[in-house]
Amino acid sequence: MTFRDMLGTALENLGRRKVRTVLTSTGVIVGILTIVTMVSLGVGVQTEIRAQFAALGLENLFVRPGEQGEQSFFTRYASPQRDHPITPAVIAGWRQLPDVMDVTPVIELTGVASSLELPGGTLTLVRIVGPRIFTPNPFQRAATAVAGTITLSVDGRGDMVLGKGALPKGVTPEDVVGKRMNIVLRSPRGESQPFPLTVVGVSDSSDPEAQVLPADMADMKSWWFNTPNYLDAQGYDTAVVRARDVSSAAQLLGTFREAGFRVQSLELILDAANKVFVLINVMLSSIGGLALFVASLGIVNTMIMAIYERTREIGTLKAIGASRGDIRNMFMIEAGLIGTLGGVVGIIGGWLLGILLNQVISWYIQQEKLPVQATFFVTPWWLALAALGFAALVGVVAGLYPAARAARLDPLVALRYE
Repeated sequence: MTFRDMLGTALENLGRRKVRTVLTSTGVIVGILTIVTMVSLGVGVQTEIRAQFAALGLENLFVRPGEQGEQSFFTRYASPQRDHPITPAVIAGWRQLPDVMDVTPVIELTGVASSLELPGGTLTLVRIVGPRIFTPNPFQRAATAVAGTITLSVDGRGDMVLGKGALPKGVTPEDVVGKRMNIVLRSPRGESQPFPLTVVGVSDSSDPEAQVLPADMADMKSWWFNTPNYLDAQGYDTAVVRARDVSSAAQLLGTFREAGFRVQSLELILDAANKVFVLINVMLSSIGGLALFVASLGIVNTMIMAIYERTREIGTLKAIGASRGDIRNMFMIEAGLIGTLGGVVGIIGGWLLGILLNQVISWYIQQEKLPVQATFFVTPWWLALAALGFAALVGVVAGLYPAARAARLDPLVALRYE
């Protein structure tokens, strides 16, 4: 028998029992649909994170000063003890390195009691942050300007950008843009100090925050710790170093670490995230794998029943010259077609379900007015091909035992079978 004859016979046999064929392939459909949906979720999230890292720039390094003892972070009660402070002189030296394109200094004011003094003397609590260098949340869209401009020059001084959430009811963005307002710090000692800054813009951020330039934040920390020339003594909390390319970033990473600085690389973080996503995708696909295992048992049962129904047919084929291999291949092709049929329908169903879920999530985000913008379910072509091949493989493997059993039938016994 040629492959064409065996394929035609297998298709004809499946067509005889259409309902049974559909019911048998339903298990494969459920398993493949589950795998495609679950893995497409993992792929979608991973794609969004990769895109975010690419937007941030894999050539960026985040350098922090080396610090003594266990006090690794800024606290509001004591200034950090740093072995290798990132002072303005250090920043200037880094900018002269041939592989460095730019250096952005960052100062943190976490835990500082700060308020915004509105026109009329009313105080409202705000959180002081530095200028937005990157979007911190990979699923969150970048803030946009409600009034004025929200772009700050990192090397400037005296300007700030307010989030819309920092304005109490009755105060509009137009009321504060262009006004000189005070950021008031209150120390644990009970002392307070105003820092006058000009509001150049208001963003649509719902957080009660004020973006302040590093030079002004340095003045605030200098007062907070009662340390004149704070930058010369303690330096910046972080410096974002943008290298010429990824390979240059890898070389600079070793150079900074040898100099005693703590360095994080986006590329290393992305590599670690990819390893985590591999495990997540395996866990998600294992759910569909369980369904496919159950479906394979259904295929085995269907093929064994087909042997009983077609015993005389098998005897006739052997009597006219069909070999054991021909009979075995015919039944394996038939089982593989059941898996392939279920795989095709499952892939299409998983793809359509992903589109539907994306629409539902998008609708929910719009209804709740959440600052999230992402496509969570993505079905790439390689996932569809892999799912189809896996479904066909499950069918073939499930048909191994029934095919071997059919091939071992004695033609004389099969012809006398009633």
